[in-house]
Amino acid sequence: MSAVPAGFPYRLTRNVMIAAGILYCSLLLEAVAGYPLDIHTSFLSELGARDQATSLAARAMDLGASVLVLLAFVLARPAARMHRDVQGLMLSAAVFGVGTLFDSFFPMDCAPSASAACRAAEANGHEGTALVLHEVTSTMAGIGTIAMGVFAVLVLRRIGWGGFWGRVVAVLAAGVAVTNAWLGVETGLEVLSGNDLHPPGILQRVAILLVCLLLGALLPGLRKGFQR
Repeated sequence: MSAVPAGFPYRLTRNVMIAAGILYCSLLLEAVAGYPLDIHTSFLSELGARDQATSLAARAMDLGASVLVLLAFVLARPAARMHRDVQGLMLSAAVFGVGTLFDSFFPMDCAPSASAACRAAEANGHEGTALVLHEVTSTMAGIGTIAMGVFAVLVLRRIGWGGFWGRVVAVLAAGVAVTNAWLGVETGLEVLSGNDLHPPGILQRVAILLVCLLLGALLPGLRKGFQR
């Protein structure tokens, strides 16, 4: 008979992850703020740029989401010690959490999509330390989300694909891995070529929305994977 590992507060961890998913969903802030940036050409992280009115709220949401994900990582350690795939999943979540945490500490000085001067500085290689640090931490968070998608699928392969929530997690995990990898390739090619290949806004918003939903669905969908 399956049982939750001793010391693993499943319900608390589930609720923490659901709350993290809600806080990470900066699309909600964008909607409340009246879409201050062009959704086709901007990244959602520009909402946290220091020159934006939404900066404090966006950074607070990222900070809250990252702290909750890292708390879930700590709470899930008894279950993670039981299964390597769960351990990989929670370590990936921790990488995402750390990247997002530092995102909140190192915002961009300005939003390139909203400022010609900011775009010019970026194009001329004078973007400054803040943007470089933000790119590094955002990349870390992106790698964490891709790994989360991969390990979620590995857990599902072990426990079976049945059940409503299991199928939901399978679809979301695949979507998260694909969209974030696609976004990473696009932005990497843009950096290497120095040219804007494709407006990133819609793709990035889809990727973020899928991550938010995956955070909320992980524990309900993978509950058997966290059991003995």
